[in-house]
Amino acid sequence: MNFMNALFHGLDFRRLQTDQPFSWWSVTYPAIVFAVWFFAAGAFFAWLQNMLKGDN
Repeated sequence: MNFMNALFHGLDFRRLQTDQPFSWWSVTYPAIVFAVWFFAAGAFFAWLQNMLKGDN
């Protein structure tokens, strides 16, 4: 962690170290949130591309 702190000036990566183990929910929940956001972004850019091309 000291190397990461030196590499990225001003960021404290020691806060990422924890004694708590990862649970399935702590991995699954962010994956679901990212999937929803990526789908929304993809739908938006597909809509934008269709609007710019004139294919209504």
